[in-house]
Amino acid sequence: MRNPAMQDSPSQDRGVADMAMQASSLQHDPMGGADPGTRRVTIVGAGFSGTLSAIRLLHFADMPLEICLIEREEGYRYGGIAFGWASTNWEHMLNIQAGRITLRRERPEDFLEWANEEADRSDWPQKWQYHTFGVACVVPRRIFRQYLAEQLRDAAADAHAEVTLRELTGEVIDVRGQGGGYVVKYADFSAQGGVHDLFSDQVILATGHLSPVQAPFYHRIKDCDRFLADPYAPGAQDWFQEVGPEESVLVTGSALSAFDTVISLIHAGHRGQILICSRGGHMHGTYPVDHEHDIWQARRPPFLDAEKLTPEAVVEGIKAEYAHLRAEHGVEPGSALEAVFPERVMKAWEPYVIELISRMDARDVRMLLDRYKSLIVTNRTSTVREIGGVVRSRMRGYHGAPKTVEALSAGIQDMRPVEDGTKIRVVFADQPDIVVDRVVNCLGNKTDYERADHPLWHALVNGHGYAQPQTKTHRGIEVGPHGQLIASDGEAAAGLFGVGPMRQGDETTRRGRLGAFVFSIGTLRNQCFDTAMEVLRRLESASDEEQMDIPDGVHHCLIRISDWIAADLATEDPHATRLRERLQSYAKDNAYPNAVNYLQAQDRTERRKYRTILDDDLADFGVALSREFGLTTQQARRTVSLLATLVQKHAVHSLCDITKLAGWDSQYAGQVKHAPKKGS
Repeated sequence: MRNPAMQDSPSQDRGVADMAMQASSLQHDPMGGADPGTRRVTIVGAGFSGTLSAIRLLHFADMPLEICLIEREEGYRYGGIAFGWASTNWEHMLNIQAGRITLRRERPEDFLEWANEEADRSDWPQKWQYHTFGVACVVPRRIFRQYLAEQLRDAAADAHAEVTLRELTGEVIDVRGQGGGYVVKYADFSAQGGVHDLFSDQVILATGHLSPVQAPFYHRIKDCDRFLADPYAPGAQDWFQEVGPEESVLVTGSALSAFDTVISLIHAGHRGQILICSRGGHMHGTYPVDHEHDIWQARRPPFLDAEKLTPEAVVEGIKAEYAHLRAEHGVEPGSALEAVFPERVMKAWEPYVIELISRMDARDVRMLLDRYKSLIVTNRTSTVREIGGVVRSRMRGYHGAPKTVEALSAGIQDMRPVEDGTKIRVVFADQPDIVVDRVVNCLGNKTDYERADHPLWHALVNGHGYAQPQTKTHRGIEVGPHGQLIASDGEAAAGLFGVGPMRQGDETTRRGRLGAFVFSIGTLRNQCFDTAMEVLRRLESASDEEQMDIPDGVHHCLIRISDWIAADLATEDPHATRLRERLQSYAKDNAYPNAVNYLQAQDRTERRKYRTILDDDLADFGVALSREFGLTTQQARRTVSLLATLVQKHAVHSLCDITKLAGWDSQYAGQVKHAPKKGS
């Protein structure tokens, strides 16, 4: 039965929604519970992160489970603001090559196989209907959104018989703990209407970005129809169509959203003057034609040897080390390497960013991130030529093709409507005023969850204390290693998880990621996989305290796994060393390969096969342990159970490790060139 709230979606979306709903065998009253014995996971937000979390739950859930996916804006469903139907047009491209955008890192060819062999192209523009995608191709964001939608449909159809997907349209306004779970209160936007309570055992918050930054100088024009506060809002693409072909447009901010705005204007037929204004004047570079992403290694910057790290010493130390690396790699002005050099250095420095932030005072960390935000953002990633090349070519101009885009480094003091509201006067701090026809806000989104205007996050942080701002950076919220929310008392909020931009501060402090890479496809893909598997683990072991109390980080290393399990089994036993070695050997040679096969399986049939192999092999190992070391049945059961859990967690961790990119073993293998690692 089709959700009546989806009747206004594009035809392609209605088909996806129909099939996803048909895959669900349970029909429920909006306020009712699932069948007795069925657990429920509610995902708040059905953009990229919410959709992918649902896909991963559908892949691996083997118990009676209902997955509720709630989205408030149909135009964002399956794609969010980055890929959603409401926020993009067919000229908006992904800023990463086709070979790197799979939803499953363990299957790098997944997107290409779908796009070339499975995708329904009936609604695609003619330019793309006969296009063959390769590893280095660019991809329209709307195609990636369709990929997400169809992967969700397929996952729902292939799920365990007692696992169902339920899609709802509405806004979640509160989440409150009750009876060992949570009551999710949402305003129903479907034909049924009303406000409903949805009891959930676990909740995954995938709410996307907070609202756009509203600078003080906007206060006089915020209600003016010639000001666009959010270039990704529903209706924004219509606003761009209304801009006169020769009208002048001021874009505040110079990061990726500014580039998207230029693309939107050009797509709408605009040929007038566009002024991109930011205080620092920093802009993204453009990848060379034959660009390949590469992971470098770099020495530990010498300034980190200082006993105390002051902001001044850090800034000077980074400048000196950057200059050293430029000389070491022979970077010449205007060369192809220069275009990608900052990005590769910042990637190589991620381990040192972690150390740096851990050693500095939180106030200094925030000051540096705020002061150098634009520089960090624009240097951390360049743009594909279909985005950056379009902008840069209009900044140069050609014979017969005038220069229509200009970058301006200046501080804005005020904006006000003039000439009966048909134009906007922009007042600068250090140069003459200008008058433009339109203004587009591209200053980015808010990141302070303590002052969030989002009603749900206001309740979670300020009302219930289930979440708190990220301590070091004050960007996003504080979370545990698998995305569990850290409450105001410092304890993990059992059953509440977050995936997406609200984890950006954690990505910086835990993994050293900066700029757009705190919520890149790769980052979010890893979060969704890891969090979904942790949610399922907690549902499966809710009554097993030994499983619930596994220390964080043990699963990062098979040796640590073996040592931790063996520690209290045979502390004084003369066979303790041999027991640890036996566990380690089995984990490495049997359990881990079996777990990886299970996690990489193509479909439910394969997963069931590999799960059976894994379980049977573990059972045999438990019998062997009892015989070899004189363990009781209870001890052997506990040992095997913990080993199975930890090895699977280790496998997920390894598959999410960006330094261990999966090898290509499909028809696309010949298109991949593996560049050698750079030495330190």
